[in-house]
Amino acid sequence: MPSSETLKVFLTENPPKNIRLLGARGLVPLSPEETAQLLVHLLQDAEPEVSGQAAETLRGWSDEDVLNFVKSPECDSNVLDYFSSNPSESIREAILANPATPGKCVALLAQEVSTSLLETILYNRVRLLKFPEILAGIKLNPNATADSLRLVREIETEFFGAKKSEYRVEGPGEESPFALEEAPIEETEALEDLTLEGLPTDPVARELAILERLARMTVRDKIKLALMGTREERGILIRDANREIARTVLKSPKLSDNEVESFAAMRNISDEILREIGISREWTKRYNVIQNLVRNPKTPLLITQRLMPRLQAKDLMLLSRDRGVPESVRLGAQRVMKQRNAHR
Repeated sequence: MPSSETLKVFLTENPPKNIRLLGARGLVPLSPEETAQLLVHLLQDAEPEVSGQAAETLRGWSDEDVLNFVKSPECDSNVLDYFSSNPSESIREAILANPATPGKCVALLAQEVSTSLLETILYNRVRLLKFPEILAGIKLNPNATADSLRLVREIETEFFGAKKSEYRVEGPGEESPFALEEAPIEETEALEDLTLEGLPTDPVARELAILERLARMTVRDKIKLALMGTREERGILIRDANREIARTVLKSPKLSDNEVESFAAMRNISDEILREIGISREWTKRYNVIQNLVRNPKTPLLITQRLMPRLQAKDLMLLSRDRGVPESVRLGAQRVMKQRNAHR
């Protein structure tokens, strides 16, 4: 019997107690993900012996075991909810980064997680719009910084103030307040194919035409375009004065590494966007992103100082002589070179 069918027997039927005990001990031949789902299910078993054994088996799992499946977008929502109570920072980070994690679970975590994990929560703007109770949770968190609370106020003012009705989407049989509508995939793809049709081929005229089109859009439409639009539109929206629109560009599933490299070099975008790029472990794996950020005078100094030691010697030398960057950056480059030479 395939594993999925085996799991289905436990979830939809009531096998004999001895079989449920085997499942509670983790001895049923299932994948780790399905075993976790089964154990969480058996925590609610009517037999104390079964539920107690399931709890004991779950307690015996290492953080590494748990991380292996809570990172997966296919992870069961009940499993994510159960392990959200784990105090491990790495497990909580993986759960918060997982798009499958229930909004109510994130809202509860928002009340108690560390400052760094609050940044992870605030980074997912789409989830915040779907579940505004997360914002309420952040405001109750004693670890929330002034910057975090400022972002919460900005989001509430922009989306949940006088514009509440504009962001209300009612689903069949229930209300989902303030959530963004999600177009079917085929409609989204068609939108991208047609969105720039008929525009001039001259780059300057083309950008002006796109700007005119964007000027007629609502904030909500711009956010949807930032997520699912074209490369050209993202290149313009990343410079938008509205911080939420610019940040949403960085969440686009279509965003390429080359685009991030170009954003890192831009001097006409918000320093907050440069900061978000600079704190991303994924994007700063690319040397060109690091180099562009360090050479960009708009990059926050703390980000520049943190990334500078990762520059190659020849680039440090050029940076130490670059009059286009602040003097503190040039002096920092000289200091890093001296430290390297002293350790040779």
